[in-house]
Amino acid sequence: MRALSVPALSALLLLASCDRPPAQPTTPLRILPTVIFEGMPLAGTDAIARKAGFTDCGEGVYGTRCKRPVTLMGVGPVVGAVDLIMPPAGGPARFDHVTLYHEHDQSALVPLGDVLKQSGWQSCLGPDAETYGRAGSKVRIAIDTNYWGKRRALISIEDGAFRPC
Repeated sequence: MRALSVPALSALLLLASCDRPPAQPTTPLRILPTVIFEGMPLAGTDAIARKAGFTDCGEGVYGTRCKRPVTLMGVGPVVGAVDLIMPPAGGPARFDHVTLYHEHDQSALVPLGDVLKQSGWQSCLGPDAETYGRAGSKVRIAIDTNYWGKRRALISIEDGAFRPC
C-alpha cells in the first residue's frame, strides 16, 4: 500500500470539508450597551448611539463624533457626544464613553460636582480632573479642572471599585 504525501492528504481533507456552506445565524448578532446612565448608553456600537439620539454626526478628532443635547441630573442643557471609532479587526464603529461640554460657557458643568456630592458620590481631585464615583456603581465621571479648552465631563464605565484619593 502506498502512503499519501502531506500535500495530497491536505488536499483531500480540504475537499472533504467543502461539501456544504457553513450555517448562517438565524438572527443577526446584537451588541447591547453594558451600562445605561441617566438614559445614555456609556458604551456600544454606532447603531446604539444613533438609537439613543446621538444623530448630529460629523468628523471628530478620534473618528466620527455624534452629538445630542443632554441635561444630566438637572445640569444643562449641554452637548453630549460619543466618539465612534472603527475597531482594528473590523466590524461596527464603537464608543466607550460619553463626553459632556458646553460650546461657550466654561462654568456650565461646575454645578454637576455639587449635585453628585449631594447624591452620595465621592470625589478625588487630581491635577487635571475631579473624578466621581460611588460604591456599587459602574459609572465614573471625571470633570476637567483646567481652563485650557472646553471644560468637559467624561462619563465612562468604572473597571473596578471606585477608589477615593
